[in-house]
Amino acid sequence: MKKVLVFILCFAMVFSICGCGKQTNSSSKEDITAEQTDNIDAVEVDICEETVRNYLNAATVEEQFSLLNEFSGVSYDYQTLELDWNYDGSTEFILWLSEKSDFSNAIKSVVTTMYVETTTLVPGKTYYWKVTGDLTDDTLGSGKIKVKDAPVRWIKIDGSGNVRDMGGWITESGKTVKYEMMYRGKALDNITDAGKATVKLLGLKTEIDVRGSWNKPNPPQIGLNYVFIDTAAQYDYIFKPECEEEVKKNYKEIFKLLSDKSNYPIYTHCSAGADRTGTFAFITNGLLGVSYEDLTRDFELTSFSNSGKRWRGNGDGNTFGPNDLEMKVEGNYVAWGAMYKEMMDNYDTGDGKLSSAIENYLISYIGVPKSQIDSFKKIMLK
Repeated sequence: MKKVLVFILCFAMVFSICGCGKQTNSSSKEDITAEQTDNIDAVEVDICEETVRNYLNAATVEEQFSLLNEFSGVSYDYQTLELDWNYDGSTEFILWLSEKSDFSNAIKSVVTTMYVETTTLVPGKTYYWKVTGDLTDDTLGSGKIKVKDAPVRWIKIDGSGNVRDMGGWITESGKTVKYEMMYRGKALDNITDAGKATVKLLGLKTEIDVRGSWNKPNPPQIGLNYVFIDTAAQYDYIFKPECEEEVKKNYKEIFKLLSDKSNYPIYTHCSAGADRTGTFAFITNGLLGVSYEDLTRDFELTSFSNSGKRWRGNGDGNTFGPNDLEMKVEGNYVAWGAMYKEMMDNYDTGDGKLSSAIENYLISYIGVPKSQIDSFKKIMLK
């Protein structure tokens, strides 16, 4: 992970950057004022784990395959932030994070080390931070950070996993999918009190459960509008005649929810947040204009979590080819490439755009009103 060291010396604040994304304050037992903090230059930090960042930046399919092949199954589904402050003998510390220099509405968390797993940071935003110990109210370290932009914002919801913001992707129109509106991940059945606190912190309003009735336990009572979408259809099964009635019913209900801004922020999940959730993400972010290449990156990010390996195809020959449409996964059906091919073969409007094909599919096959699609785009794009 890229590290950035920031040293703040009492009244003269001097910043230096080294190679690890680590921000440091070497002194200052007094609280710095909001005016002083405003004058500090923000230091860029990367909350995206190095392997994930390398995967996102991979220039070739072969590089992507190599990273997936080596690191699939290693859990990187969290944010990382490394800071530095003065130890005063405390055993626990309070980390304050706020978008405001006076730390109003600050998010506080108890930490024991300078290597912090966070749940609140949004790529592209600037935050003020300070640390206090459990012995005094003195500030042991403080600074200002700007989170490096990335279309990946992992969220740690304790008792769940593979949770990430669906925002951050640049669309074909040049607009960006908004952060803090739609989230995807594993089921919330085993969510802990700490996980519930994160759900509250995110301000979630609606939970869309796209599991089938055979594996749907009783959902936890966490104060969300719970909507159960009973489905078995994933990947290219959304086009199959035997699934037609189910798929039409489900996506009509889904887009009725998505077209109403009062339902946001929304959390969508199946069991592992991989297959049926991945199909949901393909339809929704694809409709917004996220490219197939980026949709594929988002899909394969599940491989860097505890939800299991999910690739676009089998990867024969240490790469992914145009005819590599399915992945062999024991006990599961993974056919990301086949879903894309079916969509473009049957619903392409002639402009070659996946977004147009998905919109055509939703309107002509599913029966989603154009007004709901337009409303969804207006809500989610900036």
